[in-house]
Amino acid sequence: MKCSFVVLGIAAMIWNSTAVLAQNTSPAAKLIIGTWKQNMEKSTYSPGPPPPKGSTTVRQYALGEDDAVVAVTMNVDSHGLPSLGAVAAANYDGREYVQHTLATLATSLSAHVGPHITRTITYKPIDSYTVQIILRQDGDIVSLSTRTISADGKTMTERYDYANAQNQRVTNVLVFEKQ
Repeated sequence: MKCSFVVLGIAAMIWNSTAVLAQNTSPAAKLIIGTWKQNMEKSTYSPGPPPPKGSTTVRQYALGEDDAVVAVTMNVDSHGLPSLGAVAAANYDGREYVQHTLATLATSLSAHVGPHITRTITYKPIDSYTVQIILRQDGDIVSLSTRTISADGKTMTERYDYANAQNQRVTNVLVFEKQ
């Protein structure tokens, strides 16, 4: 229970924070700063099924120290209850950074020692509007995606194309709108 309050506290701090963008921040990182809500009607899931009707995802991005982008993903179920998807702080420089889910954060906090790193995220800039995102679990790639922000900065699209644990091709397109 304590862990849930810590996670919600971290999310609230980030949600309420404002950041001044540093001059050397990558263009893709500058564009993502803010709050984004998934447009479920425009998002597609293949092979599917899509999440239950009435659920959504909200993402908050803020600029941290050394141009790191701090990201918090919250999933909201069809009853309006939020849950932590992931939290991370990473630069858009192609290197691996720690990413926490609720389970890895709970393990780390309950151990009262340094975190045992099992999940990482990498952002590789492709151009001013696009980054490739690589998620690894225990060193293995578990997800590849490409995130593109529209030139007007109002729409973010993430395209996932990978083979899942059953070796089934997954091609999801998630569409987010800046709030």
